[in-house]
Amino acid sequence: MRKSWLALFALSLGLSLAVPLLYGGLDSLRALRGVPVWALAALLAMVGAGWVLNAARIRLLATGLGGRLGRRRALLTVIASEFAGVATPANVGNAPTYVLLLSRHGLTVGQAAAVVAVDGLTDLVFFATAIPAALLLFALDRGVSGPLRLGGLLLALTLLGVAALGLLLRHYRQLALWLGRRLHHTARLRRLRFRLARGLIQFRRAVQLLLAMGPWRLGLLYLYCVGHWMLRYGVLPAILWLMDQAVPWGYLFLMQGLLLFLGQLIVLPGGGGGVELGFGAMLAPYLDPVTSASVLLLWRFCTFYWYLLAGAPVFALLSGRAVSELARRST
Repeated sequence: MRKSWLALFALSLGLSLAVPLLYGGLDSLRALRGVPVWALAALLAMVGAGWVLNAARIRLLATGLGGRLGRRRALLTVIASEFAGVATPANVGNAPTYVLLLSRHGLTVGQAAAVVAVDGLTDLVFFATAIPAALLLFALDRGVSGPLRLGGLLLALTLLGVAALGLLLRHYRQLALWLGRRLHHTARLRRLRFRLARGLIQFRRAVQLLLAMGPWRLGLLYLYCVGHWMLRYGVLPAILWLMDQAVPWGYLFLMQGLLLFLGQLIVLPGGGGGVELGFGAMLAPYLDPVTSASVLLLWRFCTFYWYLLAGAPVFALLSGRAVSELARRST
């Protein structure tokens, strides 16, 4: 098991580096020399700020259930879980790591799973409101360059998301019944009934947890969610701005959403190779091969390699005996 994971991990890293070099050759590496150190530090600061907001979201949920999770520990938990996600195929290591680490801070395994379920539910609500906004922006071919326009977009996404979350909480029983009927009448889904039933139970726990939070804490939770994803998806536009390239923001948002989904489907950790191929194909109408490759390398460093470099020691530190036991059993 350990050897197969290492082989997949090495293959993913190799492909994620080889594909950009095939696009732009060594010229893409030379283009990166023009990126100042302060710019790289600013990009990594955006990643770190996204982690901080995600940690605030996890801490808000955990403390609401009686967990003892400080700010520093919440941040380390997020970094370790993000590492586990990008280091495993289809991000499968993310949720179990969250559950493992949260269960060490006053939460039961079921409560920790509920926190993860709520975290995923708020993400789904965000994308359900942000994707139509991105489509509209792309259709109108308007950027989000002005600070007032960006602030208005953030406010609109927050208000729409909170409204959608409120409607979901009010009508979640009807949604569960509708899903049950679809499951019963669709032959292909009957084989997945146990998995879907487990998902509905987790969904119900998540709804119960959200209902107990109150409107102000719920709004704060969703604000953290919006901030986290806007920072995470803002790295690519910032890189393009640094390289004096103009690509519609709405298109970049939709592209990153598709690449995130594609990475979940690929068996290699971090979606190595497939994400790079998709990235090059989607930016081909806007960028030449050398620029596309250099942007891709810098973007993947911030959203993949940095997760590995910063997260590996934190994951090993927090997991402790669990990692040692897993390594011993897999040899």
